[in-house]
Amino acid sequence: MIELRHLTYFRTVAETLHFGRAAELLHISQPPLTRQIAALEKELGAQLFDRSKRAIQLTAAGKYFYRDTTEIFKALERAKRNVASSSTGMSGALKVGFMMSSAYNILPAVTRHYSAAYPEVDMRLSEYVPNLLATDIEDEKIDVGIMYRPEDCRRLDSHTIYAEPLLAVLPRGHRLADKAAISAAELAEDAFISIPRPIAPVVYDLIRQHCQLHGFRPRIVLETNLQQTIVNLVGEGLGVALVPTSMQAMHLDTTVFKPLIGAPTVEVAVIWNRENTNPCIRTFAQTAVEVWQAMQSVNQGAGAFGDFVVQP
Repeated sequence: MIELRHLTYFRTVAETLHFGRAAELLHISQPPLTRQIAALEKELGAQLFDRSKRAIQLTAAGKYFYRDTTEIFKALERAKRNVASSSTGMSGALKVGFMMSSAYNILPAVTRHYSAAYPEVDMRLSEYVPNLLATDIEDEKIDVGIMYRPEDCRRLDSHTIYAEPLLAVLPRGHRLADKAAISAAELAEDAFISIPRPIAPVVYDLIRQHCQLHGFRPRIVLETNLQQTIVNLVGEGLGVALVPTSMQAMHLDTTVFKPLIGAPTVEVAVIWNRENTNPCIRTFAQTAVEVWQAMQSVNQGAGAFGDFVVQP
């Protein structure tokens, strides 16, 4: 019968391609390790390693088996995390990914109120660019993320928190800097700074579509992965940009932010893998929505956000 230790032995040899080194890492001697691998191959009815050359190599069967055991160990790690969490999500562990623009908006309030409401949850935060965050949520390296809602959500579940308008960011000395609001058409002759499409396709496409709606294709002269870097480069006079409204919280002396007439909006959502059964995901998503609603109430003069308490 194949046991978990056999899979651990196999994966260690597969990753080192050296029985002696693998035995050292496993804290066993080499002969028992060699016997265990041989027994595993006999049980599977297939040779996992090609030992005919000086350096061992995985066979085709070994490569397939390594790939499949990766899924087994991922499932085991997920089970270990979920055991640590109660069925109500009141305790346990939660890995949260976020895109940088949310740090200028909703993220600080959500994490503060979630930690207060669920102090027994070990919450770990990691900053990402949107495309990599979606990938790591799919792979369950991250439990939940706050990010632009991806167009392709086949393996993901999401709950939109809010829709954020885009606005124009200009160098302070720009010819349009004194206007209360501008049309995208007024930027047709300007050089643009943009996020690359592979990093955030939803935002990139939204900007291009809005410009095309106003009769031009943006002349992108510089691309960079982070929205705050875009704003900084605009302040250096290298171009103009369309960015999410939350970025005006940077308050740079070198830039001005201007509302766009007929501004398009980008959805910011809580995203998670629908196969991830960590119960803390539900409580985090609920907190994010409630916090945003409370923030909106404050903006409308309906109370002090500092007094808002998320109820478990």
